[in-house]
Amino acid sequence: MSVLLLEPFYGGSHKQLIDLLSEDLGVCRLVTLPANKWHWRARTAALWLAECIEPSDDYRVLMASGTLNLAELLGLRPDLVPLRKVLYMHENQLAYPVQKEQQRDYQYGYNQVTSW
Repeated sequence: MSVLLLEPFYGGSHKQLIDLLSEDLGVCRLVTLPANKWHWRARTAALWLAECIEPSDDYRVLMASGTLNLAELLGLRPDLVPLRKVLYMHENQLAYPVQKEQQRDYQYGYNQVTSW
């Protein structure tokens, strides 16, 4: 079984978790983006990753963090739809604390909900 492991924000605790998983999973294909400006990563990662992921019949599982809008990626790459999906939410963007309530951007939480 081959795992396609995606991380749009490959840095800090995201990197630590992905590195640990990739060691333990064995056969996996790791596709990452640098840990820059997480807001833009969350909004654009599906577009970038759709171009970066090499087509393969070997993938059986797609695993990604909640930074990726999985629904968008699957719309852009229908060949990934049949894979089993594991989506882990590193942070819940609907409940993540903000300094001022009017600063909350609900788009990130919405992306997570549509990816379930």
